[in-house]
Amino acid sequence: MRLYTSAPSPFGRKVKITAHVTGCIDQIDVVMVDANDPNSVAAIPNPLGKIPVLVLENGELLMDSHVICLHLLQLGKMRDRCLPAPQEMQLLTRAAVADGLMDAALLMVYERRFRSAEQVSKEWLHRQNLKVLGALEWLDQHRQSVIQTPTLDQIGLACALGYLDFRFQGEWRTRFKSLAHWLTEFQQMVPAYRLTDPETT
Repeated sequence: MRLYTSAPSPFGRKVKITAHVTGCIDQIDVVMVDANDPNSVAAIPNPLGKIPVLVLENGELLMDSHVICLHLLQLGKMRDRCLPAPQEMQLLTRAAVADGLMDAALLMVYERRFRSAEQVSKEWLHRQNLKVLGALEWLDQHRQSVIQTPTLDQIGLACALGYLDFRFQGEWRTRFKSLAHWLTEFQQMVPAYRLTDPETT
């Protein structure tokens, strides 16, 4: 299988951590994409030009990190551990909020990256920041204790917080100390988090 992604992508990181947790990582050839290079982006086998994308052995494409992660849970026979049926809806809801946090943070990054300084909308940045803060508050209230084999929502939360560290210098940590402690525990308990650090990969 081939995974098209980039080191900074929190959604790509979520897929890579899931691949490690499920034992599928050795079956995946990671193709790194440079989001700032039009030629690199043009090579992504996704009509939307978005990452991550997983190309299966038969050539079939799986797009969207959520879909790819579900496939890896099935392939690694880890669905019952990472997405246990009794809590599935609650886990998927927490995973969706973590994804929404990443979406809002990405939009803030893109607003500054693809617009000149005079075109950047402070109102737009403020709206996205409110989404980030709202998600952090909700996830802080609904976080679950870290376990050695993390659930899908915990992987998503760790990647969302890691992206805020990477792109926003960890400003969230001052206000959300309990989440910062949670992330430290996740990092210590789940080696794949360090292995997928965007600063070193």
